[in-house]
Amino acid sequence: MQRQTLSFLKVPVLAIGAVVLLTGSASAQTTVSLADTSQTTVLTATVNEQAKVTFPTGVTFTVNDVTGATTASGASVTISNIVLATATKQLQVSVQAETAGFAAPVLGATTWSASDVSWNAATWSSATGASGTLSNGAYNAVATCAANAAGCSTTGLQFTLAAKPTVQRSGNHTLTVRWKVEAIGS
Repeated sequence: MQRQTLSFLKVPVLAIGAVVLLTGSASAQTTVSLADTSQTTVLTATVNEQAKVTFPTGVTFTVNDVTGATTASGASVTISNIVLATATKQLQVSVQAETAGFAAPVLGATTWSASDVSWNAATWSSATGASGTLSNGAYNAVATCAANAAGCSTTGLQFTLAAKPTVQRSGNHTLTVRWKVEAIGS
């Protein structure tokens, strides 16, 4: 019978020990008042010049007559969330061809050069458009956003491909261009 009694006593002793441990941890959660509130920390947000930019992923010239110029549909360019160092700085949008000419669909076939592409001085919101001709040697301005503008955009940027009567191969003639957006002024 002593065995049964001892087994019976072990269970209550373990339960009492667990209650004592739980009670001890709950009493550690007390609020303490601090007398010294003079300590401070400076939080600094470092903001870089920035903007959210959307350019067309492609421009297509549907050439139905190689003896005449072909104008593509209006392309959209949107710049928003402009953050610059001063209220007088502006963003300038420029474009440059990656190569001197288009890649023809057939190796060695005559195709257009980069300088055969030009664009209009499109109407922009909060920017001034500039007409120009594509080059692979330099970036040429497309538009300059107004000073202190939060954004600028156009849906009417039209690229024109010059006539090239010597083109004799159908198919996709392709050229990659690179856009640049830079802060100008002071």
